[in-house]
Amino acid sequence: MSVKKILWVAALLSVSPWVMAAAIGPEIGKPAPNFLGRTLDDMSYRLKSDVGQPKVINFFSLTCKPCRQEMPELAKLEKRNPGVKFIAVNTNDDKLEVVDKFIKALPGAPSHVVLTSGGLQETFRLMGLPHTIVLDSDNVVLLNLVGYTPENIKLLQKTLQELAQH
Repeated sequence: MSVKKILWVAALLSVSPWVMAAAIGPEIGKPAPNFLGRTLDDMSYRLKSDVGQPKVINFFSLTCKPCRQEMPELAKLEKRNPGVKFIAVNTNDDKLEVVDKFIKALPGAPSHVVLTSGGLQETFRLMGLPHTIVLDSDNVVLLNLVGYTPENIKLLQKTLQELAQH
C-alpha cells in the first residue's frame, strides 16, 4: 500500500470512531474478502476480479425493511458518483426471479445487483443489515457502515467526496 493511500485511510479512520469497530465488517485498510455470485442478467461475478475502480458494496436481504429504504438513497448516490461502482449483494440464497421482482418494485436501486448462495455474514463479519462497505480501486476496505441512518448516509457521502478528490 502506498504512503498516500495509508495516509488517506488514516484520515478516514479519524472521521468517525465507529469506522474503527474491529468486530464489524471486513478490516479497514485490508483487502476485502472475495465472494462469488450471479448478476440479475445471470452472469458470474467475482469481487476479486473486479478491480480498477472504487466500489460501494451494499449487503441486503429481501426481508430487511431498512434495506428497502436505503436502496433508493444508494441509487441517488450512484448517479452523483459516476466513477464509483455501486453493487447491491443479496446475502440470502434467493431465486433470481424473486430478487429481480424485489429490485423492480423499489423506487431506485444500485444498477449492479449480485445474488450469492449465502454465507457472507461470517466472511464479511456482517453484524446487521443493511451493511455497506466502501472499497478503493484495489478492493481495500475504506469504510464499514451498519444500518440505514441519516448519519451513515452522510458519512458515505463524505467518503465518496474524499474518494473523488484522490
